Amino acid sequence: MENKGAGIIGIYARKSKFTGKGESIGNQIKSCMEYIKSHLINETEETKMQIEIYKDEGISGKDIISRPGMVRLISDLEKGKIKIIVCYRIDRVSRSVKDFSGLLTKLAGYGTGFISVNEAFDTRTPIGRAMMYIASVFAQLERETIAERITDNMYALAKTGRWLGGRTPLGFDSVKIEETDNGGRKKSRYCLKEKEDESVIVKLLYYKYLEFGSLTKLETYLVNNNYHTRDGKMYGRYTLKAILSNPVYCVADNTVYKYLEENGYGIYAEQGMFDGKRGLIAYNKNNCKAGGSRVNNAEDWIIAAGEHKGIIGAGTWIKVQEKIKRNSGKSYRYPKTINALLSGIVRCGKCGSYMRPKGGRQAADGEKRYYYQCECKEKSKGGLCQVPNIAGNVLDKMVIAEISSLKGRMVKEYNYLQDTIKKMEKYMDKKNGKNVIQCQIKEYSCQIEKLLDALGKSRNGTTTELILKRIDEVTDIKNKLQEQYHKKQKNSTASTGSFPYEMYASSLLELGQDTWGLIKPDRQKDILKMVIKEITWNGKDAIIYLKCSQ
Repeated sequence: MENKGAGIIGIYARKSKFTGKGESIGNQIKSCMEYIKSHLINETEETKMQIEIYKDEGISGKDIISRPGMVRLISDLEKGKIKIIVCYRIDRVSRSVKDFSGLLTKLAGYGTGFISVNEAFDTRTPIGRAMMYIASVFAQLERETIAERITDNMYALAKTGRWLGGRTPLGFDSVKIEETDNGGRKKSRYCLKEKEDESVIVKLLYYKYLEFGSLTKLETYLVNNNYHTRDGKMYGRYTLKAILSNPVYCVADNTVYKYLEENGYGIYAEQGMFDGKRGLIAYNKNNCKAGGSRVNNAEDWIIAAGEHKGIIGAGTWIKVQEKIKRNSGKSYRYPKTINALLSGIVRCGKCGSYMRPKGGRQAADGEKRYYYQCECKEKSKGGLCQVPNIAGNVLDKMVIAEISSLKGRMVKEYNYLQDTIKKMEKYMDKKNGKNVIQCQIKEYSCQIEKLLDALGKSRNGTTTELILKRIDEVTDIKNKLQEQYHKKQKNSTASTGSFPYEMYASSLLELGQDTWGLIKPDRQKDILKMVIKEITWNGKDAIIYLKCSQ
């Protein structure tokens, strides 16, 4: 498919993070424009080709098809609009040899040239095409080599058994150890130390799970016997499974070494270190790119012998792992998504626990029925609370009708409603300070990643020591911020100050039924949470407490 005649010179620029430093979007575009003026001036004047800019800022180069700017560029290419693509450097387009090769093949099919300003490659010449492929191959090789170095350094850190930060597991404290080397330089690192009042609970969890053989039964036992998490919440099945699956509690001996080896776990420690005196420590257990919420496969874990002592004997820990495997097919499955608008708002008027939505049967009209059930009642199997459930569909509609009946005037512009919501959100974020701390924690996490990257590239012993020292310093700051954040979470029920809720809540309360029906369920939930402080259900009456109430 030959691309003949006048067309577009497309400039493509990309940067992973929003910043004006270094090879910013602006600098990339400027360099491309200068190249066009000095090398393609005749083509632009004679064919009257226009210059179009395509850019992706704050977007990774990993996947071509997920970038809006690149998608628009390819769309214009397929429409026959683009004659030449100019970029600052080839890795701005793709970091994958496969993707880049596929793009060049596509460009060749449309008769479109590709120019890389920094490498001075032009695919309109045979040598340019050859050099472009070679450069992309070496770029990928360099990235893979760096990744390998980082992994090697992670293994080296794992071998020391040190604690690299994050929320400390139940049963342990994170202790800072300061030492002085032969040169008189001070060094610090972190290790785990048993916290006796919590380790008693950990042991209880393991032994009771083996006794009951079920996470649900263990959950019920803990609720009925008034055991709570560090944050004062009731234990849930997923929290319990995470504790029971964590190698950090296991005593490192020959028995568990053989078990880990036979079951494909990633071990990075010599068998001699599994001496029965240490505990295990696992790195790369969670997928950080997924927010830390997804657990990696066992073969991707980096397991070593830690500096701490194990809490649970290897035999007991292995029995628990085997029982979890056997029960995995029987685990509880949440019902399909239901639009329970009052989730996180309705509380039990008897015990104060949240009432959680539970899926029910589908009605004749096709509507999915659901109900709100007291969390304490569910987990204690009725041992601590017996408040009746309430039909969720009915309660949601009654609450919306009640709110609509309070209107004094109609809200005509949905944009105004959105502006109102943003103002309230901005105020609340500023007031509780949690968002600020979360951003700081994220920033220090990024710093640690960059330091590990630098560690992978380091070939100098002194430099490596300095980087390790900085990793410890940043980890120390991050740990303190996390402690501060968790304290704020505990105190989040405190008064939010004299914010003029009356002014903003009144606007939100004045929605008519017709207007309300046009808003998506997720946004309806957000609005209700900003208007309603809480709703209590005592089995007979539902009482609504508005945030603008005195």
